[in-house]
Amino acid sequence: MSKFIVIEGSEGVGKSTQISTITSFLDSRAIDYIVTREPGGTKFGESIRSIILDQDNNTDNLTDSLLFYASRYENFNKVILPSLNEGKVVICDRFHYSTLVYQGIVGKSEVVKKIHSIFDTIFSKSIDHVIYLHTDPEESFNRISRRSESDKFESRGLDYLKELSDAYDSVFSDVKHVIKLDTSGDKNITKKNLFKILSTIFTK
Repeated sequence: MSKFIVIEGSEGVGKSTQISTITSFLDSRAIDYIVTREPGGTKFGESIRSIILDQDNNTDNLTDSLLFYASRYENFNKVILPSLNEGKVVICDRFHYSTLVYQGIVGKSEVVKKIHSIFDTIFSKSIDHVIYLHTDPEESFNRISRRSESDKFESRGLDYLKELSDAYDSVFSDVKHVIKLDTSGDKNITKKNLFKILSTIFTK
């Protein structure tokens, strides 16, 4: 029952919480899975992650995107594809849509958009579902403000969060197999709605 499920969304939308809910669901069904993340997934990718997310790192959007893609391609070839070939479910915390949104659309880089188009032909055919987590930017900002630490993307403020939200909505309006989940409200209701989504995915 191999499936590649990508979890996407802006900052402060509850990706970690919802991924925990997904793994609980898979455990309850005795479904074999792995969880990986972007950037990361491999030793190389984790080293890239520490560089990109550092608040003191002021690299250009194109530089960041090239680092993301280097990490992503390693993760895709050495972790994701082998796991899918073994029949496992792969849950990935972000994937190449994030780079299109953050560095391409919001970062206003036409080069990044072109790079996305190239790699989309490689990556998209392996993706079964994208679960798009959405929260009102104001709520995301409030959640981030309560954190003791934040990375360089989380610390860019409310206007930046609004831009991200609009960009994600725009991108996913044209992408198939995207399931949008509102995470703004009560956590129990969100969990219930996510379980319904998962039940549908894993009865197909």
